[in-house]
Parts: sequence; C-alpha cells; structure tokens
Amino acid sequence: MLALSATLLLILAALFVGVRLLEPHLAFFPVRELVVTPASAGLPFEDLAATTDDGLRLRGWFIPPPDGTPPGAWTLLVFHGNAENIGHGLNLAVRAHAAGFGVAMAEYRGYAGNPGSPSEHGISRDGEAYLRALLERPGADPRRIAIWGRSIGGAVAVHLATAGNGGALVLESPFRSARTLLRDAGAWVLFGLSFLASYRFDQEALIGRVRSPVLVLHGTADEVVPFSHGRRLYELANEPKRLQAIEGGGHNDLWARHADEVWGAAESFLRGLPLGKTR
Repeated sequence: MLALSATLLLILAALFVGVRLLEPHLAFFPVRELVVTPASAGLPFEDLAATTDDGLRLRGWFIPPPDGTPPGAWTLLVFHGNAENIGHGLNLAVRAHAAGFGVAMAEYRGYAGNPGSPSEHGISRDGEAYLRALLERPGADPRRIAIWGRSIGGAVAVHLATAGNGGALVLESPFRSARTLLRDAGAWVLFGLSFLASYRFDQEALIGRVRSPVLVLHGTADEVVPFSHGRRLYELANEPKRLQAIEGGGHNDLWARHADEVWGAAESFLRGLPLGKTR
C-alpha cells in the first residue's frame, strides 16, 4: 500500500508539473504576424505605448475620434480574442470612428511582435498598462472609457472593471470561466486536468463586483462559447445592464455577418447612458 501510494503521488506530481508547464501553450494561440493597420482601413492612428509593471513595453494603437467631434465622446478600450491579434478589431474600429468614438486597441504580450509570453496574469497586467497609457493622454476622462473585451479579452475587461475602472463594460462572446467552458465543450480530459491548472479566467466570480453599466453581446449559435455563458454573466451583472442576443451569430462571424446589429446595440447602449449622450 505504501508503494502504491508513493507511486500515485509521483504520478500526480508529474501531472501537476506537466500541466503547469503546458498550460500557457494550451490556453493561448498568439497570432504573431500583423498584416493590416488602421491605415489599411483608412483610419488615422498612432502607436499607443504601454509599459507593464513587470517591465514589458507593449505597442497598441490609438484611433482618435474624427475632427470636430464634440467634447465628451466615448473612447473604447478594446481587448481582442485569443487566436487573433490587434488587426482583427478593425471592423469595430471603423464603425466606432464613424460614430464619433475614439478607439484604443490593446495588444497583448507575445502577440503581433510584442515581447513576452502570454499568461492569465500577464494579459491582466497588459490591460492595466494600456489603461494607464490611455489615461495619460491629454483630455482623457476615465468616466468616458468603455472597456470592451471579446472572448478571452472579456477576462481582461472584467478584471479592469472590477477595480472600478471605466464608465461602461462591453463583453462580446464572453465565457463564464475556463473550467466551465471546457466542461460545456465536452473536453473532458482538459476539464479534468484543469483542476491541476492555475488559470481560471473566472468572469462569473467577478462580474457581480462590477459597478459600471454592462452590455453583453453574444451570438445564439456560438460554436465556441455557448450563448448560455453570456446569458449567465448578464444575469449576475448589476443594473444597468443589457443582453443583446445576436440571432444565428457564431463566435467568429459576428462582425462579418452581423456588424450592423452588434455595433447598433453597442452604440445605442453607450449613448443611452448619462455620460454617453455626446450628441
């Protein structure tokens, strides 16, 4: 019995070490090549440099609102999904700029030429750094920053909003937690191993601490993150809040097939807030 117990402990220890070593590679799929910039979409932009508290100097983009936009316009601070990079957010940026919004597009460590390797804690640090960089810009108003997170970027957005940042929170195709997502996807081996992992991405545990208005955008046919995840986060969020179900929308086609509905819901939600009435 002692020999069997020792063997089981050794196996468990090996699994624990293996899971922790492989965890970043299983959780993140960085897209390192950047093939477009806002200029590709006809947008004015400048680099947004952000230095993390662990010393990484990251580069994102800032797209100012159009000339002549009245003071008090919203600025979106955008965090993209996992197997994407900053260039995949240009559809949102084009819509937001045309509507008179500013857009700060954040890029994580290890993505699109940025130094470092992504981790759950690391991308949260990246989010904090981009928020600081945005607030350091002349005329920045923290009450008029809408923090926007898509998929895994929702975890960064919720992390920031939980600390009282931003005047609104927008979650696009969010998931409840990493473990719940693995369970609901039927990834039973990874679900079992997740109990040895350190990553949580537990937005479900945090969303109730967010005090800013919350908008959840989610496709009803999402094949990666079930619609029920977005609905659950909406249910746990504090008022004021809104759930926009995109009928027939999947995980990766919302902007390709449903851009009018997605942006229309976001714009009307933000403009309907007291600080969002900029026109």
